[in-house]
Amino acid sequence: MTIGEVNVDRCPDCGASVTDGRAGCQALWDEMNAQAYSDLRYAGVRDLAFDAYCMQHPETYCRSAKSYAAHLTRLCCGLEHSGNPAVYAAIRRWLDGAVSIEKPELLPHRGQITIADVRAARSVEEHKKLVQAWAESVWEAYAAQQDIARSWIKAALDARGMKNVE
Repeated sequence: MTIGEVNVDRCPDCGASVTDGRAGCQALWDEMNAQAYSDLRYAGVRDLAFDAYCMQHPETYCRSAKSYAAHLTRLCCGLEHSGNPAVYAAIRRWLDGAVSIEKPELLPHRGQITIADVRAARSVEEHKKLVQAWAESVWEAYAAQQDIARSWIKAALDARGMKNVE
């Protein structure tokens, strides 16, 4: 669809209504990522936003079983372990090792909220709330794979000798 001289399209991966479809969606992520690196007020939710974005765009960001596992488990960590740095580190070390995992099937529906919704934030606080809601929406869409993510986190923690990590 064209509005004026702007080509408004839908991202084929996440469904966001953005200028220039998938390329426009990627441009929104690039802007949001740059904002998190240039303004520390946004940095605290950057990891959660990144994993939500990746799980909505698995064709690009989750090509291998390990990259899929990384983003799915990190999304779980961000939501169910409050982004605990020790859990993130355990996941990274576990995936860097010789693990053998199968990549789950890609899901057709990946959440109601997209990066386009988050980019509409008018303040840092609203941005943080929208990133949280976005991540929760994506996690809910992956309900069928949540137990897989939890089992991978357990394996990562067990491999590091870590128990009862919140």
